[in-house]
Amino acid sequence: MTDYKNISVAVPWSLSHYIPLNGFHPLYRALFDSHPENITINAWDNIELSKMLRVDSEQRTELLNAVSVQHKILKSKISSDLAAKYLEGYFPPNIALTSLLSGDIEFHHTAPFPSLTRPFVFHCESFAPLFFPFYQQGKGEFLSSEKLRSHYLRILSDPLCLGIFSHIPETLRDISHFFNSPAIDAKLHPSRIGLSSQSLPKDVPEKRWPVSTPRFLFVNSANQNPANFFHRGGHVVLRFWREFIALGCQGKLYLRCARPSDELLSKHGVDITFLHREESSSVIWIQDYLTNQELNALMSDVHFFLIPSASLHSVSIMQAMASGTVPIVSDTIGTSLYVKDGHNGIVLEGVFSANWKKDPVTGVLVDNYHRNQALDDSLVAQLLSRVVTVLAEPCFFYELRKNALFSAYNQFSGHSFSDDFWVTVQTLFTEHISNQNRSVIISSTTVNSLERCLLDKNDWPRIFESVPNPITRIYTGYGWVTELGGNFIHTRIEDPARDLHEWSVLAVYCKKGAPCLNYAISIKKLGGRFLSHTESVYHESHLYIIKSWVSRLLMPYSRLHRLGARSFKIARKVKRSLSKQVDPVQKIDDIHDIQLIKQTTSGMNVIRYFDKYYAIPQNEGAFLIEKANSSGYSVCFFGNSAEEVLLNVAESSLQTESFVEMPEKNIAPLELIEEGFYEFNIIRFIDRFYALPQSEGNFQYNRFLSGRYDRIYCSESVAAVKAEITRYRK
Repeated sequence: MTDYKNISVAVPWSLSHYIPLNGFHPLYRALFDSHPENITINAWDNIELSKMLRVDSEQRTELLNAVSVQHKILKSKISSDLAAKYLEGYFPPNIALTSLLSGDIEFHHTAPFPSLTRPFVFHCESFAPLFFPFYQQGKGEFLSSEKLRSHYLRILSDPLCLGIFSHIPETLRDISHFFNSPAIDAKLHPSRIGLSSQSLPKDVPEKRWPVSTPRFLFVNSANQNPANFFHRGGHVVLRFWREFIALGCQGKLYLRCARPSDELLSKHGVDITFLHREESSSVIWIQDYLTNQELNALMSDVHFFLIPSASLHSVSIMQAMASGTVPIVSDTIGTSLYVKDGHNGIVLEGVFSANWKKDPVTGVLVDNYHRNQALDDSLVAQLLSRVVTVLAEPCFFYELRKNALFSAYNQFSGHSFSDDFWVTVQTLFTEHISNQNRSVIISSTTVNSLERCLLDKNDWPRIFESVPNPITRIYTGYGWVTELGGNFIHTRIEDPARDLHEWSVLAVYCKKGAPCLNYAISIKKLGGRFLSHTESVYHESHLYIIKSWVSRLLMPYSRLHRLGARSFKIARKVKRSLSKQVDPVQKIDDIHDIQLIKQTTSGMNVIRYFDKYYAIPQNEGAFLIEKANSSGYSVCFFGNSAEEVLLNVAESSLQTESFVEMPEKNIAPLELIEEGFYEFNIIRFIDRFYALPQSEGNFQYNRFLSGRYDRIYCSESVAAVKAEITRYRK
């Protein structure tokens, strides 16, 4: 018998799967960062795949034909209305593309959507999300449970399903009860869990603040999704804070989440008058997305992590523990795996008994998220009592902290999780191969020729640490730049992505009306497409690369630069007229030489156009030289250098911004918040916080606006500024 020692794993997560399933979820990063040498992991690189589809017509035709064939095979297997909805829920071209991804087996998490062309393994944390898109947590009951059982029984009992894993015992138990199938029971495997060492802080410093003035942190979820503030217990945290301050206690409360409206907060029992008062002192909202490193820095700086949530959030709890922060959690299902009350954290009671019930039809535990005033009151009272008790005995806090750190680095070791999981997978795969013909594993010339479209192993940190939900980074009036899943994606204003599937690389080729998306590893690599209505001409081409290189070379010599640009335009026009063909670069000469230099805090885009620099309002569309020359913008500055233009912007801002609204004087007061934080001074000016090196002297707003500080950090909160400083030091 052949020993299949080396295994290649296909990870079929495309962009359109990031949003509902959290894509490359940090819970599974250890499996990628710490996999054994005999395991090879393959996933599509959306940037390279989209580039290939755009520029290689022969390969595009071959790939799309293969996708079409696989799509027809998938449709032929549809046996019910629910099966058809399942297929559409995951966008058939994406599942077809999965079947063309090289690998011996597939790895799925959270919800299974295998191609069923080769073996696969499945890992999940919670039971209910397994049935996405038909069921999600908090619904309270299973609808059409027989149809669900029939459809997913076919998938999970298939011989190609090698194993079903979970680190939560209740999840494995519910899977067994729901399906009542010996075939599925034989595939259930308990697993370890743990975070990748690469996602954790390199060292854990002592808390900078004494426990007598504690810092608290609330984060709505590991992926920082802003939609579930109340399910995470954010309103309970704010109500607790009111009682905590009323006792005469001091401290800070950081909330890393979008701030709900006053109306919603009030509806959930939050004292809005108190909140407005404390938002200028003890309550700090951090509404921008934080990178993993920034979140680590923030967690390391606080004493307690608060998440009195209706559901489990494993990554947040483990990340807090690894930062030396004491978790305070609810007794929802799965919590007991991580937090032992009074040992390495604090567990608030009542959520399980109030929200979780056994479904009478299926016999599994289901949760029902609903407003429960009595439960909220109880959680607030428990939270206040437990925190006050810990603060009264500082030694107790440090004991909890020590045990939390020990749990994070021993019980929840990412290396141990990865080793145990992959050893089991290798054993299952070897047993499967000994009983099956290995020809079932797909292999084709199409797959082999697409190796350049696979993610490199060095790309995993970028993918895992990027945002799992689309976040707009730039809007110019002619288009958006959206960050999602390690990619920066440009979409035109008249051609936006309207639904989930339109974020897929294949959507524009397989879905009528889908937008044309441009992918890049950074905003800079988009080449300025978002600055003009003619951005679509920035397709990759050797000609444009040469043109950009020559432009940079001649930049110091303005006359030569202008002469070169004119010569290039003439040459292109002559070439087109001689060939009588449409230029494949789509009139690239009409774009001219344009580059976004800076986006200022006062709402201006600074743009280089050939050897001149311009500043125009960000909300007035793309830069057009004709519009600038004809005074078509409400405000427009220009000069021979970026610094000259920035100084003009700064001077204008000083005259026209909110200073005029200040009483008595035309100058807003500066407030020193903290002195000497890693040799930085933190200052509040109007509604923002600034950190500048102590060697820079006093803070000057016009100097900041003109970009003349070598190093300065600005954000809406002290915590975010500190996170930036800590990140810089590392």
